[in-house]
Amino acid sequence: MWIWPTKNTPAIIRNNMISVSGGNDAAPSVHIGHRRAVCWWEPIYSPALEIDKAPYDWNATRDAGPANRFISGSSLNSQISPGDTYTVKGKTFKNCDFQGMFSPTPLVMFDECNFINCDFAYSKWQDAHFRKCNFSDSSLSLTAFSGCDFRECKWHNIGISSRIDLNKTYISNPDDLINASVSSRNPKDKTIKHRLNQWFRLKGTRAHFLRTVMISHQSVGDERTYYNTVKLHELRRSTERMSQDIFEIYTEPPLNKITSVLKLALHIINYAIMRAFGWLNGWGESAGRPCIALGACFLLFGSIYSYFPSLKFTGHPFQKSFDITFLVGFTNQGEAVGSDLATIQNVHVLISIAIYSVFFATVISKLSRAR
Repeated sequence: MWIWPTKNTPAIIRNNMISVSGGNDAAPSVHIGHRRAVCWWEPIYSPALEIDKAPYDWNATRDAGPANRFISGSSLNSQISPGDTYTVKGKTFKNCDFQGMFSPTPLVMFDECNFINCDFAYSKWQDAHFRKCNFSDSSLSLTAFSGCDFRECKWHNIGISSRIDLNKTYISNPDDLINASVSSRNPKDKTIKHRLNQWFRLKGTRAHFLRTVMISHQSVGDERTYYNTVKLHELRRSTERMSQDIFEIYTEPPLNKITSVLKLALHIINYAIMRAFGWLNGWGESAGRPCIALGACFLLFGSIYSYFPSLKFTGHPFQKSFDITFLVGFTNQGEAVGSDLATIQNVHVLISIAIYSVFFATVISKLSRAR
């Protein structure tokens, strides 16, 4: 439920919404918030900028697009007749604050539009489609999207937060959005500690936001984008942990630094493992890759047993490789403990077991549940 503040009832942000005591459900008739003046970590931070507080009238034929305007959801909704698709094509929104409920029936389409230094906080979007739009120096923090699409959009210097709500919303290039996300530093704090703090908190925000995107992509979009989002989330979660360890190494007392160094080493190992196994099965998308990897393992070790005389192997090299790779006759391939051949065989069987583990886990995951 959305409750909008009045002059005498200050806004409280809860669960991506504005709530006040004693209010009624309504779209905001006046501009709310002072984010541009106080949120120094956001790309829209511009204390000197003055916004025209009169709601924009959505007269798309008057100019190339609004600038320095307050854009209310109720103003857009009033322009659209039920059953119509409202298309905004090639317009530039500069220094605009979007607020309120943008829920026209059935949908609004922004086609090849530019959003420059725009703040979407305190807005909720229903069935809005953004196609080939450019978002630059803008913030999506404290925004809710339901049934929306962002297809082939370009992103540059984007503010995000863990308070973005995505429900059945599709983003075709989440990796570009994450790479474009930023967190600025307080101009009054020049310390290295503050810089590190902002750095590792941005890593955490990215991981949290990607989890939200991943959950949203479970029910919308294509398989490839979903598994790409899984990859991004897992890797960003690992880098978040490593960045926090680095921050603690710099800021914690000596004894805690030792613990942080150990945690960093473990998280680096975890990152490497996730990278390797994620690549092996396409982050859950492909059961064919592990099969190809098994075939490559068979050929590689068969060649090693054939062409390295120092191993002193006189049997059938590819039969040995087959027995070990497919785990059908490993016990028949015993060698003297400590020999070079025994060491190679042990490495061979470990690699085979790892590939099998990924293969079976991928197949079972695909057969036992929907995406």
